Amino acid sequence: MAPRKRTRTVQRRRNPTRTSRLRSRARKSAKKGFSIGKKIFPIAKNIAAPVAFIEQISAKHRQTLGTAYTQAPIGQKFKILTNIVTGSTTGMNFFKDEFQAPLSQLKISNIVNKWTTAGAGMIAYSIIAKQANKALGSNILPAQSPIKSIGKQILIGGGIGGLLDDKPTTNTANTGTANIMPQSAMQQMYTQGFQGNDSTLSGLN
Repeated sequence: MAPRKRTRTVQRRRNPTRTSRLRSRARKSAKKGFSIGKKIFPIAKNIAAPVAFIEQISAKHRQTLGTAYTQAPIGQKFKILTNIVTGSTTGMNFFKDEFQAPLSQLKISNIVNKWTTAGAGMIAYSIIAKQANKALGSNILPAQSPIKSIGKQILIGGGIGGLLDDKPTTNTANTGTANIMPQSAMQQMYTQGFQGNDSTLSGLN
């Protein structure tokens, strides 16, 4: 018997539709975003607690200092923040020529603050997202574990910072080079400036 001839089946490649191209791009974007997120989450987790702690424990001091802090050079801001942290926690200020922060009194009520609220919200999201994904059988709400981890760190940092977040007393003798302008002097400058402008305007009329 003569051998049968093998017939080659030529598979025609179909041109990808617009929908398939969009899906492909979406998958690539999701994969890229997930890869970037995997690199960012560990960094965010490591700095979450220190940032929340420093921001919370120094907020009232920075508000009291006002422009003496906001307009200070970066190096001076670093010294002031260092003194706020060390002074509030131990009573010892590392830089003697800068703002001298007093030792804080423990305030249990200050534990509830914007940082602990944010941390608790992130933990609550992770719990709800996990249950929602389990009910739907799909990971529609992603990143539950990383968000929960970051939320815990923010909760811890904000809680400790709030515990030591004592309302500072304005003592101009302990401000160092961070010069605070008294409220009365600011009001006087404003009033004089306003009167000067008014007299000038009166002369023009």
